[in-house]
Amino acid sequence: MSFLVLLLVGLIIRFTPWRHGFPVDAAGLWVRRIVEGEQPRPIWQTLALLALPMLLAVFVLWGLEGQLYGLLTLAAHVALLLVAIGRHDSLGSMAASFEQAWQRGDQEAAYHIARRDLDLDGEGPSDLLRGVDASVGCATFRDYVTPVFWYLLLGPLGALGYRLLERFQLRSEHPALPAVRRMIHALEWLPARLFALSLALVGDFERTLGLVNSWVLRWEVSADQVVSDCIAAALGDEQRVTGTASAVLQPVRALLARSLLVWAACIAFISLFG
Repeated sequence: MSFLVLLLVGLIIRFTPWRHGFPVDAAGLWVRRIVEGEQPRPIWQTLALLALPMLLAVFVLWGLEGQLYGLLTLAAHVALLLVAIGRHDSLGSMAASFEQAWQRGDQEAAYHIARRDLDLDGEGPSDLLRGVDASVGCATFRDYVTPVFWYLLLGPLGALGYRLLERFQLRSEHPALPAVRRMIHALEWLPARLFALSLALVGDFERTLGLVNSWVLRWEVSADQVVSDCIAAALGDEQRVTGTASAVLQPVRALLARSLLVWAACIAFISLFG
């Protein structure tokens, strides 16, 4: 059923207005509810409340088991995975304003948009483009790749748990943040390296694989560094600073789309013969 769920979610994201997953950011709203108040809750209480939606999902899935020949369970899996999908639309509208400014030849406006929307501060056009590529790549990794990876391993609860932690780590100040960030690092460690391998397969293979080999077993290397460096290596000479009339983010979006197709092919193969 996993492949069918992923296929339905992919079709919904591609052909409906739900390009950002579920219309309501349920995970974000729950996290905001947890951290509201003048005095922060104890760490154990915060983590328990963060896991509460997963417990509710367990009861829902248990209650729907076997109903209507499994169609209700299928619908619940699709809904939970849509909740776990990120909000950036990295293969579509993300960084569209930056790209439009760049195509107009207004690099100063593009710089200010990147600084405002993506929190980037490149020293020159090349650094700026690399930073935008990395932001789009990291968004794709966190919005699609990691939730799908944990869905395949642990079902919808794994994907939902990752999204709740990911939304929580965006909070600026909270006593539970160090523990949550350690959990996020652990959850992203293996998917980041598998994603890097898929980038190597569809990009500059030798350069990207050399990077993967250099830190494949190093625990301290973050997912952001893995994805950012591999995006730059896989693109190779595809990304060019000159030629503002072209869609400057098209190379990285095409690279990421090819990488996701590799994941889809692998998942289909495992579902067929696993």
